[in-house]
Amino acid sequence: METLRNLLLYGGVEPDVYRNCRDELRKENRAKLVFFLSIAIFFLLIAMMICCMVKSLAGGFIPYVAALAGCLALLGVTQSFPDKHMVLAICADGFLGVCYLLGIDLGCFIYADQPATCFHILAVVLPMLFTRPALWNILRTALYEGVFACCVVTFKTPEVAAMDLMDAGLFGVMACVISTYYVRALTDNVVARCKLKVIAETDLNTQIPNRNAYENHMHEYPLRCANSLSCVYVDVNGLHELNNTKGHDAGDVMLKIVAQEMTKIFGRKDTYRIGGDEFVAFVVDTDLRHVREMMQTLEQAVEAHGYSVAVGCSTCSAGGIQIKALIKQAETRMYDAKDEHYRSRGIQH
Repeated sequence: METLRNLLLYGGVEPDVYRNCRDELRKENRAKLVFFLSIAIFFLLIAMMICCMVKSLAGGFIPYVAALAGCLALLGVTQSFPDKHMVLAICADGFLGVCYLLGIDLGCFIYADQPATCFHILAVVLPMLFTRPALWNILRTALYEGVFACCVVTFKTPEVAAMDLMDAGLFGVMACVISTYYVRALTDNVVARCKLKVIAETDLNTQIPNRNAYENHMHEYPLRCANSLSCVYVDVNGLHELNNTKGHDAGDVMLKIVAQEMTKIFGRKDTYRIGGDEFVAFVVDTDLRHVREMMQTLEQAVEAHGYSVAVGCSTCSAGGIQIKALIKQAETRMYDAKDEHYRSRGIQH
């Protein structure tokens, strides 16, 4: 029973694994939605041109215009709200709905005297366009197949209706089975990519994001902030000496503790180990006074374990943030703090 539930709700993987990959799934679905909407708009324009040139197909012009208007509206909304997951889900369902309804209109009203081949093709293909839970695909297929069947019984001749109803049942079941298998394969593929990404972007010793993750994500921070962005640059004091006197295991423990305290204060997603003893954290939309309090809290927490860190910070208002310059300034201030640390102890560094 649990296997069936996971298949229908989580693409055949464990719920925790699915949730960990949800952002990647949404990102992939958004790219697909933009692509499919663009392709649909292109082919709908071609279909409208053909309807204008071929008199026997003129009846399809209005449905194509309506579908084109729907796709243009959905593309505009999708591009206007790129980070709204609910908007993405609604637009994806809206696109599928436009396609289903176009097939129903053409098959049951415009060309009512012919089998609704277009709708049956759409019924098989549409559930496979996005990586969504199989249960929603099955329910959506059942809904539109039901609407189609009602229209067939009401508006088509008994001879044609019998064939369409049989095809609706056959292709509806086929759509549910094929899309469930296909979605599972797509989900497995995304999960595998997520696992590889985690391995590639995680520091093995501290288990926080590493330099690869830092390089990949640092340019996203200026886009995330509405008011300000702060960079906190941290260097562990005495790592080299500790490695020489007590061994690298002791140094690894020190790094783990610093990483642990930083993630408590700045959050794991925004904390990076970028070098042997260097860490960087980004703080979004937080005033400088509070950022300095966070830095002080970090220094005190690390000192409670018997270690020390040098910390530098730089802050910039949103709009035109030069991320590398921001980081460089924080690094420079960190080195000033590090020099002061060694000077105060009379140590040549």
